[in-house]
Amino acid sequence: MRADGGATPQAGPQGGRLSRRVALGLGAGLLAGLAAPAALAQPVRFFRIAAGPIGGTMFPAAGWIAQVISNPPGSRPCDRYGSCGVPGLIALAQSTEGSLANIEALRAGNIDAALAYAATAHDARAGRGAFKAPFPGLCAVAALAPELLHVLVRRGGPVKTIGDLKGRRVAVGVEADGPAAVAEAVLKVHGIGPRQYRPVALNPDAAAGALAAGEIDAMVFLARPPAPVARQMVADHGGILLPLDPERMQAAIKADPYLFVAEIPPKAYGAAAPAPTLATLPVLLVRAELDADLVTAMSRALWLAVKDAEGDHPLDAHSFAAAQIGRRGVPLHPAAQAFRDGLPKTGR
Repeated sequence: MRADGGATPQAGPQGGRLSRRVALGLGAGLLAGLAAPAALAQPVRFFRIAAGPIGGTMFPAAGWIAQVISNPPGSRPCDRYGSCGVPGLIALAQSTEGSLANIEALRAGNIDAALAYAATAHDARAGRGAFKAPFPGLCAVAALAPELLHVLVRRGGPVKTIGDLKGRRVAVGVEADGPAAVAEAVLKVHGIGPRQYRPVALNPDAAAGALAAGEIDAMVFLARPPAPVARQMVADHGGILLPLDPERMQAAIKADPYLFVAEIPPKAYGAAAPAPTLATLPVLLVRAELDADLVTAMSRALWLAVKDAEGDHPLDAHSFAAAQIGRRGVPLHPAAQAFRDGLPKTGR
């Protein structure tokens, strides 16, 4: 699906820059908006999405969402292979420190939408964990595709199983939640407490280089397979994925009900067998008071993108399905719920 005029040039679906076509489309849309009298009459609204750190997995996801929901003045209409985003909206992915910072910025009104993991969103709404006060107005527009836990080590290195990570240097990302929290939960059920391994704050790209150089012993991160950084590590540097033990995974799920069992398919990284692992959901969050018409238009744009998109993107066919409700951590915005309820049964 074409999404002319909807991109921020910061990030694309795979974490790199958006395509030249998309970037030029945004520029052309803006120029058309300046040149056309009809477009001049259309109000422009900037919409900021708190995206997490550059180099993390949610920053490119936010870039894709921004591209899809944007529809600057002068863009070609949706029914003529143009933008199906929100008329007059220009969405931007904004780098942040991570899910915790995203939600607090949303609470303060410094941002219009935020990405966060389901467990973090649940804690924020309830006012527990890292959050000192409840955020009852926190709600979701859509759940993204599940992100699967990757535990990557060097082939032939000292780490053969999760239990071997005791006392080792483990890259767990640069956020306080997300992969770091999941890594802590997984290691804990393997008998490795928080003080019994050495967490290293590196994003996946930096962690892959450190792992290849022998500077760390493992890297733990959340991503939709095939993650380019893992694929390159496996292909070029002899990286291997460690499978998680099913019984240990169930123990981790008891501690964090927003984790669920998944498998990394063999074809993702050329493995001989699927790798059992845990997964969680990133969620696109807004405040309950956000304009209902805007939320409906955003929901429609995302649904059309999932329905018509070709290639890789951070939502999937289940992003609007009822089956994801229990995994989302917070309720849908009323307008998003009404949109989902109105979809054909085949689209849920």
